[in-house]
Amino acid sequence: MIMLKITPLTCWILIFTVFASEGLVEGIATRKVVNNAIIKTIEVEKTEIIDCYDVHRQPSLNHSLLYNHTIQMRPSFYQKGMNSSNLGTFQLAQTWHKYGSCPEGTIPIRRKGKYYNPVFLRKHYYPRLSPTSPSNNIINNNTTREYAIIEARGNFLGAAAQINLWKPFTETNEMSTSQIWIASGEYQDLNTIEVGWHVSQDIYGDDQPRLFAHWTTDGYTRSGCFNLLCDGFVQTSSDFSLGCNFTEVSTFNGDQKDATFSISNDRSNGNWWVLMQGLPVGYYPSSLFTELSKTVTSVQWGGEIIINNNKGRHTSTQMGSGHFPSEGGLKTSSYFNWVQVFDENHIVHTPENIEKKVTNPNCYDLEIDSDHYSTNGYGFYYGGPGYNIKCQ
Repeated sequence: MIMLKITPLTCWILIFTVFASEGLVEGIATRKVVNNAIIKTIEVEKTEIIDCYDVHRQPSLNHSLLYNHTIQMRPSFYQKGMNSSNLGTFQLAQTWHKYGSCPEGTIPIRRKGKYYNPVFLRKHYYPRLSPTSPSNNIINNNTTREYAIIEARGNFLGAAAQINLWKPFTETNEMSTSQIWIASGEYQDLNTIEVGWHVSQDIYGDDQPRLFAHWTTDGYTRSGCFNLLCDGFVQTSSDFSLGCNFTEVSTFNGDQKDATFSISNDRSNGNWWVLMQGLPVGYYPSSLFTELSKTVTSVQWGGEIIINNNKGRHTSTQMGSGHFPSEGGLKTSSYFNWVQVFDENHIVHTPENIEKKVTNPNCYDLEIDSDHYSTNGYGFYYGGPGYNIKCQ
């Protein structure tokens, strides 16, 4: 009888002991082995925290497809045709750099903040977000998307562009994105990698433009996520942190800030590398993908807006600078310069047979820049304010 009375209490003690022996990071239990992988912690503005993980013990290696994965510390390819003039107008820096740096052999991972909404882990709640999807722009009854992009189809090993950085206004629960998409497959077999900058209060709790990457292997239903919010992306850089904001952005009729984003396949192993300003940030291992393990068949460049349809009017969430290309171009509208694709020999080319796709030109538009090809390569202006007299 005594043993029967003690046993429940003993069980509760054991359970408490197990949880007490684990750390708590933003309310999520993490085993000691994960905490031991954090070599240094950097406290940034407000509540933002950067954890410097041992590169060989980063959380992504817990993915079931990455057991015993050997980290590739740098890509083996050289992109023929890229030069320093393509890289951007300033030395790219992120705000957290002001507060410290991660030691060599570690990678910076932005800790989930208190505003983090786990529904944004993946895009499964709006599975047809990407313009690569062969569907219209209706996501569900409450959410739609609008975009202004160009698309090239063929067989590529990646793509790049110099993208103008801005801080667009976004309404609650909406997102403004400027990015590159690479994709292969369709419907539930759609594989994509997306890289660029975006503003999303639901993910970050503020209105800052931030570096991001996203992936999926099943049309945004179960796989993939933003940044390092799930396992998959193997980071190698100690300088850049996915999900962190930039120190400088463009100003209306003032200084323009841009940076080169690229996604490129390493043919030696099939890994898909993400590069900023020509510097490797990390890669998506080839083992994560089905269709993208072969080649890229579609590339898009441009802007996209996620809209909540509960206001009785069109959203005022801005794309890019919030100004139309027709309002004046440089220093007014946002731009993409040096829009390029990489062929099967990693030679850089201007894309051919470009198709322009704009869902609603009264709200957001895109115009090819045919006047500055000699200095800026193939490019375009894009963006808009959303709600206006013609966009109701």
